[in-house]
Amino acid sequence: MTTADERPRTQLSTGHTVELPLELSFAMGGVTVPARRSRLEAVLPDDLSALAIAPGIGCVTVVGIQYHRVGGGRDGTGLEPYDEFAVIVPAVYGSRTTLPLAQLAGSELGGYVHWLPVTTEPSVALGREIWGYPKERADITVTDGPDGVRIVVEGGRYGDDSVRLEAARPRLEPRARDWTMASYTRKDGNLLRTPARIRGEMAIGLGPSIGTHLEVPSELARELGLWQQPLARLYGSAVRACLFEGERLDG
Repeated sequence: MTTADERPRTQLSTGHTVELPLELSFAMGGVTVPARRSRLEAVLPDDLSALAIAPGIGCVTVVGIQYHRVGGGRDGTGLEPYDEFAVIVPAVYGSRTTLPLAQLAGSELGGYVHWLPVTTEPSVALGREIWGYPKERADITVTDGPDGVRIVVEGGRYGDDSVRLEAARPRLEPRARDWTMASYTRKDGNLLRTPARIRGEMAIGLGPSIGTHLEVPSELARELGLWQQPLARLYGSAVRACLFEGERLDG
């Protein structure tokens, strides 16, 4: 059994040192919206296929995250907390069909990270240098309030157009959840799969809701073929995760 002292350590270009798996705690809120599947296919690596929720329709998840802890903090490892906004395309690896539901047979569902602005330079280095996450600096405000999460993103690759997301808390009571998920990225020309274990009390709501509203830059909406009417909402105020080392899937 690997002990904390035996965990692999990586020093970033900023001088910070982190241990893997990376331990995280955070508050999060986000929505999943429908999108044109043909547009999603155009931004995905060849080995991934956009999840089909209906013929010709895929989806995109947008999430605001307010980190409370980034790394174990032992012997000076880890980073200062930061805020983050994620644009993720649910995608299938190894699928031989594009038919809804049948697409999942014998394949693996994960999320391709399309855009990941953050608030600090060390967090940019962390994501890019270890996993190839498309991180960049932007002005982000994540407010975790009694009615839900409010996120504002200004700057980054989409210029002066801002992101505004107000995600109302689902009415259902939060439930304890323990998920293992995979994210996909490109790093050094290779497709990388990174597993994460996510635990905590989270609430999920389906369908549109009063108090939930999403605005994204027009360029992003065109690029991904987004409809901005939420299909589902996700909220958690005290979530923990372990982010593991990535695995090359090609090359």
